Amino acid sequence: RWGEFLNIKINQKPKFFPPKDPHTPALFCLASIDMGIKIQFGFKVLEQLWAKENDISNLETLKLIANDLRINFEDLSKLAMSDKIKKIYETNTQEAINMNIFGVPTYIYNNEIFWGQDRLELLEHSLRKN
Repeated sequence: RWGEFLNIKINQKPKFFPPKDPHTPALFCLASIDMGIKIQFGFKVLEQLWAKENDISNLETLKLIANDLRINFEDLSKLAMSDKIKKIYETNTQEAINMNIFGVPTYIYNNEIFWGQDRLELLEHSLRKN
């Protein structure tokens, strides 16, 4: 439904889901944010997984994304594997556990959890109500 609504290709059963290693692409996303790339890298990771059916655990796929965004892959890779980024990842993970977050996407508003893309209407309703 969302693919049709957003006019994008989404494969409901991608070849490489779940990824063999979900941690490495997450570390690369955090590193790209630390480099000031915001969320574009994360969008490209999801595109590779859900639309292009590439293995996001594979460094070549992550390199392809970096090149597409004109990010120096060597610098990104070094940062992604740094203690600094690993600490951010561990902190974020623990924070999610503490908040009972169990999947993505998850939105929290007024201490209420909205989980899943299909819950955006409920989040919007709550935002308008307050």
